[in-house]
Amino acid sequence: MHRAGLLLLSLGTLSVAFAYGAMLLGLGVSAAPWWLASGTTGVLAGLASLGAARHGRRTPVLAAAIAASFVSVAAGFLIPLAMPAPDATTPLLLGLPRPTAILMLLVHAVPLVLLPVAYGVAFEREVLDDTDLATLRDRR
Repeated sequence: MHRAGLLLLSLGTLSVAFAYGAMLLGLGVSAAPWWLASGTTGVLAGLASLGAARHGRRTPVLAAAIAASFVSVAAGFLIPLAMPAPDATTPLLLGLPRPTAILMLLVHAVPLVLLPVAYGVAFEREVLDDTDLATLRDRR
C-alpha cells in the first residue's frame, strides 16, 4: 500500500509540475490540461492510500473505495476534457452544461458518498483494531 501510494503521489506531483511548467514557460502544450487532470487524480489517490495504510498492512475495504474513487475522479476530470465545448444550444444535464455536470457528479458526489461509507464500514475491522485501542488506553 505504501509503495503504490508513494508511486501515485510522486508521478502525480511530477505530472502537475510538468503541466504548470509548460504553461508558465509559454510552451503552449495542448496536453497540459490532461497532465494536470491526471496528476491531480494521482496525488489525491496517493495521499488517500498512504492515509489508509495501517502498520504497513493493506486495508481491503478502504483500498477498494480509494480505487473506485480514483477511477471516478479520473473519469470526472478526463471525460469533460475530451468533450466539445458547450454552447447555448447544447442540452443541459441537471441544469448544468454536460461537462460541468459530469465533473460535479464524478469528482465530488461519488467520493463524497463512497469514502465516508467505506470508512465507517471498515473502521473497527481495518482502522482501529484491539491493539491500537489498547495503546490509546495505555497513554491516558
